[in-house]
Formats: sequence, structure tokens, C-alpha cells
Amino acid sequence: MTHAEIKAAFMDERPVTFNGVRYRRVSALIYRKNPTGTGLVMQAELLDQNYRAVVIVSPERIEPAKEDKPA
Repeated sequence: MTHAEIKAAFMDERPVTFNGVRYRRVSALIYRKNPTGTGLVMQAELLDQNYRAVVIVSPERIEPAKEDKPA
């Protein structure tokens, strides 16, 4: 996802997918100083489905979750 898309998913609390696993929502956006000292690196914190764990990943590796279709 682009930075704009991940920000929108964060604000709307929409589910996302990372490595084939569905996460409840983006729980935080983290900006870290680039290791070279110039610029910032954005990371996203993803909350799991059971509210028990988070994963911190690059936004480029996240995809929007497919909508569940009603039965």
C-alpha cells in the first residue's frame, strides 16, 4: 500500500493483509529516523484478530483485506 492508502486504512480502521494473514486494523503509524540520519522511514503496526499481538511492517508489504461476503 502507498503511504496515503495506509493512512486511510489507519483512520478508517479497516482490516489489512500481510503475508497472507488478515489483521484487524492498522493500530499505529510509526515514523523512524533513517539509519543514515537523513529522512524518515514509515512503518505500520498491525493488530491481530485476537487483540493479543502486533506486527510492525513496511507499508509496501501490506495489502487491503478482501471483504467478507455475507453467506
